[in-house]
Order: sequence, then structure tokens, then C-alpha cells
Amino acid sequence: MKEILSLNNPFIKSLKDIAKKGNADSFLVEGFHLVEMASLHGNLDTLLYATEEEPKLEAKEKIRVSEAIIEKLSHSVTPEPILGLCHKKEGDMYGFSRVLVLDRVQDPGNLGAIFRNALAFGFKNIILLPGTCSPFNSKAISSSQGALFGLNILSMNEEAVIPFLHSRGIKVYATSLKEAESFESHHFDKDEKIAFIFGNEGRGASSYLLENADCRLYIAMEGIDSLNVAVASGILLHAIYVL
Repeated sequence: MKEILSLNNPFIKSLKDIAKKGNADSFLVEGFHLVEMASLHGNLDTLLYATEEEPKLEAKEKIRVSEAIIEKLSHSVTPEPILGLCHKKEGDMYGFSRVLVLDRVQDPGNLGAIFRNALAFGFKNIILLPGTCSPFNSKAISSSQGALFGLNILSMNEEAVIPFLHSRGIKVYATSLKEAESFESHHFDKDEKIAFIFGNEGRGASSYLLENADCRLYIAMEGIDSLNVAVASGILLHAIYVL
């Protein structure tokens, strides 16, 4: 059994840098559920635990550490005694059928909730456009409840995304409050290849994306003029899921 108890251990210091500043290749997750999800999807490189028994999870390496180390590396006030060092997977450019395009979604809590909706309702391909917050932000990871690990995530420029989707026979729908068709009245084919564009929390999708999408849609509502972007995504994705 490998064990590290010192806060001054070089490896622990390197993990603290990752927790604080991020890393091009790796990120940390906290708590039993997120570590379990990382292990389930083959993302877990190093398991750090401060429990008496070694957790029965698949990882390339397992290290027993002190509670003080867990506290040093965690963002939580009262952290669970387990952390995971995970690697970032490169997105797959093939096999697209149901896709979400996120344009400048900046709140990590919203991003994580959208990831959760996407995995739950079968939209497993995510394209992030410039200005969208990092999917490896600790709050985004926590809000996603581990859904991040079950998704195929790509980054792409605004000008490239719609041609990319059209080349794969995918119809592109943009959510908008202006010059849009009611989502409830639109007919969707169950087997249709679909991409939904969700835009910035305050400004919505860019004018370029709205002008080049195949169709603009809005959700019928009353008493208020818009919904939180994560809530809107849940409504639309669930409706497609149950077709």
C-alpha cells in the first residue's frame, strides 16, 4: 500500500497547483460519487483516500493520504475523505446524432446542470464555443454530478460549428426569444439528427448562430419572459427524449 502523509510531499504540492490553477491534462474531483463516476468511465488515474479501508474502485494508482492532505486539496469546507486525479479525454469527432452547442454559457453551475440534463436525455455530444466556462471548473464538475465523464466534449470556433454539424446531416435549432417558432408546435421526427444551440445567460446565442441555424425555437411561458438556460435545456431535451 502506497502512503503519503506529509503536506510538503512534492506530488501533493503538484496536486495543489492543479486544484488551484488547473492543468492542461488533468483535474481533481472530490467525494465518493464523483470519484466513482470517474472510475466507471475510465478517467481515474490516481485515487487518494483517507479511509481505513481502500475503496474498491478502478484506478491506475491508489494512495492512502492523511485527512490534512484531503483538506488541503479540497474546495469543500467539510470534504469527504476521497479525491481523484483524472485525465482529460480528447473529444471524438465522429458518431454525432444528438448534440448540444453551448455559446458563452459562463456560469459553471449552469454548465454542470446542462451536462446532467444532456447525459440523462441522450444528448451525449457537447460542443463548447469560445467564451463558455471550462467544463473542468470545480463548480461545473460538482454541479454535473459526474455527468461530465459520460459526455463527448469538443471545443470549436463559432464559424465552424454549423458547417460541421450540417456535414453530418444534423439539423441545427437555436433557442431564441425573437423571430422564433414555438417549440411546442414544431414537429420533430423521432429519428432526426438534432443539435440545439443554447446561448449566454444574459445575451442568448450570437447573431451569427441565430442567422445560420436551420430553425429558431422558443418555449411557451407566461408571467416572465425567459428561463434559466439549464432549466430551458432540461425542458427541450426531455421532450425529445420521450418522442
